[in-house]
Amino acid sequence: HELRTPLNAIIGYSEMMVEMAAEEEDLAAAELTGDMQRILTAGRHLLSLINDLLDLSKVEAGQLELNFVAVNLNETTDYAVRMLQEAATGARVVIRKAIPVDLPNVVADQRSMRQIMLNVLSNAIKFTDPGGQVIVSAVMSKSGELKLRIKDTGIGMNADQLRDALEPFKRVATEGREAQGTGLGLPLTRALAEANRAAFAISSEPRKGTLIELTFPTTRVLAE
Repeated sequence: HELRTPLNAIIGYSEMMVEMAAEEEDLAAAELTGDMQRILTAGRHLLSLINDLLDLSKVEAGQLELNFVAVNLNETTDYAVRMLQEAATGARVVIRKAIPVDLPNVVADQRSMRQIMLNVLSNAIKFTDPGGQVIVSAVMSKSGELKLRIKDTGIGMNADQLRDALEPFKRVATEGREAQGTGLGLPLTRALAEANRAAFAISSEPRKGTLIELTFPTTRVLAE
């Protein structure tokens, strides 16, 4: 928590200096804009890491504050897609959604559900080759459970890589890709899903993509 206050100041001043330098038209201002943009990007990345660390530690300690409300998974998915559409377009990855409009709401924490979707979709985009796709779907089981699925056509992982990916701080190097990220994405996603009383499952095969399933029990699915 003590790290976030000065870091937010760094980010705020960097944003202000980028805007001021962008208004100038000389070469020195252009170089300054590039330098400040790199500081801003690094600061935001570090803040994201700090926030993930705090959330993971709170979940593990049972101290994460959750506000359980009726959550619309269609709207949650749309929010995450809007946030990541630029990244998907740049990576030439198509995001498809196949969620029924009449899907029941679930009892969950809105903020953490958005974070789960952002984490999963971001990973799927990152590890999917150009021309691939990510499909978000949801189905109701006969027993009344709700399954939310995120399937990508990416490079996938073998059993050892998958095991490492679920361990905090272990960054997985896959075929043709260097280890990326902080190593907190999947562990935090699983922890947040379980904090929302949803079962988390992941399966993957090299060159066949990855499937993540969140299963909400009948007690968390609201009747229409």
